[in-house]
Amino acid sequence: MNLGIPFGQDKDTGKWRDVAEVSRGLACNCICPSCKLPLSARHGEERDWHFAHHTRNIPKEDIIDCEFSFEVSLRMMTHQLLLDGVSLKLPEYIKSVAVPKSLKENIEPEVKITKVQCLSSTDAKLTVDVDFFGHKVDALYEFGTASLIVYLVYRGRKFPFGLSLLRDVKAGVLLLDIEELAQIFYHHPMAETEKLGTARFQLMGWLQTSIEAKHWLYHPRENERLDKKHQLIDDALKGLTTGSKVLQIPLHQQIKCQCIGCGTNFTGIRNKTNPCPECQTHLYVTNY
Repeated sequence: MNLGIPFGQDKDTGKWRDVAEVSRGLACNCICPSCKLPLSARHGEERDWHFAHHTRNIPKEDIIDCEFSFEVSLRMMTHQLLLDGVSLKLPEYIKSVAVPKSLKENIEPEVKITKVQCLSSTDAKLTVDVDFFGHKVDALYEFGTASLIVYLVYRGRKFPFGLSLLRDVKAGVLLLDIEELAQIFYHHPMAETEKLGTARFQLMGWLQTSIEAKHWLYHPRENERLDKKHQLIDDALKGLTTGSKVLQIPLHQQIKCQCIGCGTNFTGIRNKTNPCPECQTHLYVTNY
């Protein structure tokens, strides 16, 4: 998708400017964030306002094929917005595990690693565009014993680390997918006003209020939560094998059940169908 450049870098201040904030044409005084060529601000009526490369009187050998101007400009403006104190909405993170058929009525296959939440620069130590084990990451939130890496990805820019390092250093990773975001950036309101705004407000709204095009790669609590689920499954399987009447489930989810048919008392799961372990049916089971 070939999109116009929404943000340019001011040649004098180095700040990133929205095309709607600058004068028209070369008077915008901006350069491309990717190739550093001069930009011209296009304030037209037929398409979205955008910056375009100004290559007139530029020697051919100095003109660079600038394929990722849109992506790089969003990445650079994201850095600036985060430094300015813009919060970041984090999506829910759920992983699935394999549950044996004999336990599917009692054990959910999903594990919630973390809920939807909003992260601000006051919640942790924030560093933007920082070196992390030899690679630049877009943002690093440090929480004492753990940290969160925010990394913008698009074609040609992939996340550089493996999961083993992330586990060792207790670093979570949230990927912001700019290619996915590009599909809706100019056409889908991303602020709570539900109205399209300037590129800056679109990007700000996405960072603060949207979970679209945001994906967890890893969370520091992930292994612990998954290990607990696997242990629950293992204990439940052992209970079935040994004929135990008590399924190993959290106390707040347990209820006492009785089979009227055979008189067996056993522990079931709240708000679930609980078959009698002897009769293998729930038709005669009551709760008490």
